[in-house]
Amino acid sequence: MLRRFILFLFLLLLPPVLLVANNEAEPLIKRLNSVTGVAKANLLNEISVAFRNTDRYASLNYARLAFELSMKENYLPGKALAKKNEGICWFFIGNNDSAALCYQQALDVYKSIGDTKGMSACYNNLGLIAQETGRYDDALRLYQLSIDMDIKLGDAIGVATTKRNLVDIYIYRGNSKKALSLSNEIISECSLNEDKEGVMRALINRAAIYNNLSNFDASIIDLKKAVALARELEDSYAEAMAMSNYGLAIWQKGDVEEALKILNHVLDISDENSDNVDVLNTLWLISEIYSSQKEFAKSNEILLGVLKRYEELGNKRQSARVLTSLGRNLAELNEIDKALGYFEKSLEITLELDAPFELLENYRNLAHIQAILHNFDAADSLQNLFAQTHMLIFNSDSTHVSNESNSVNENRGANASSTTSNWIIAFSLFAILVLLSVYAFKGKRDE
Repeated sequence: MLRRFILFLFLLLLPPVLLVANNEAEPLIKRLNSVTGVAKANLLNEISVAFRNTDRYASLNYARLAFELSMKENYLPGKALAKKNEGICWFFIGNNDSAALCYQQALDVYKSIGDTKGMSACYNNLGLIAQETGRYDDALRLYQLSIDMDIKLGDAIGVATTKRNLVDIYIYRGNSKKALSLSNEIISECSLNEDKEGVMRALINRAAIYNNLSNFDASIIDLKKAVALARELEDSYAEAMAMSNYGLAIWQKGDVEEALKILNHVLDISDENSDNVDVLNTLWLISEIYSSQKEFAKSNEILLGVLKRYEELGNKRQSARVLTSLGRNLAELNEIDKALGYFEKSLEITLELDAPFELLENYRNLAHIQAILHNFDAADSLQNLFAQTHMLIFNSDSTHVSNESNSVNENRGANASSTTSNWIIAFSLFAILVLLSVYAFKGKRDE
């Protein structure tokens, strides 16, 4: 099985364009020479979207070409859409500052032409940036602006999309009860509107909440429904994401063999040239299962390949997460100096991104390493930073599963006795939210 993972990582490391032509983009590119002016700008934006999930930098390049041509033609709708497309690319790549700048530029143009749908999309996407960087109050404000606009437009799907982002914030803040209530509301609304895609996404979201509440059976039921809908809609990305989360829930219940079988299936149904986060996240989950089984060297063999791919994609946030996993494994192997180096590099990235959940994990791990090295003053300082960060993330009146309670791990079995196992599970929940953020965009609503 490990050989299979190594082969899969090798294929991931190859440039996507060398593996397979983009079937969706190719016919669009052939039409470029037959159109001019505004029509060509629209086509360039369409090509940018076609490349979004297979080649981020190609998508970025076509968005910029669309912007340049729209500027030349004084075509404001094309200019705004190009900037929004560019912002989405930057977010996928992991550059939140560039993404926010592009969204703001798009928003300014949409305001100037009175395009309410475009404005709503940008408010939603700016809210997602605020959410990703821990500015939850700003995110809530921006999301509400988007919701208010969509209600006036009668855009039920747009409202549901943004409400799902609100659910993510409630989960981040530890308010699982409120997140669950809103998720139920979204599923009901989407069902009434016969919005199968919305139902599917909300089910995946609700499953993450059930995971947080250690209700793995309920999570599995939702994920099975989501998989069925994804297959009906022929959405291979959603299917892979739901199956990956299904494998996580099965692992949390303690069935390691079945979890690996499910995650292995996710790799089978994913395009081998894909750079989507679902593939890399699935490989990361497999590595974490190996860690829970104390197969730390095997876990790191997978993680090194995943890290290289994330670094090539310029995805700092996911790189930091993998660095943390590598550090934990090295600490378990008693390679303390190497572990310290990985943790410090991860911390450097997370401080730059202002990512609170990752900071929490980094402070905890570094405090543990410094204590091993008998640097107790440093360990105490890091423990204080951990406590402060924990207080910032979780509201005192929230209903959440505390990371220290071990309740998430009660059904894991005897092999989960490592000091790191509790945090592997807690960090896995955050991995689900990272995947859900991919679905949080309003990227195609005004194209």
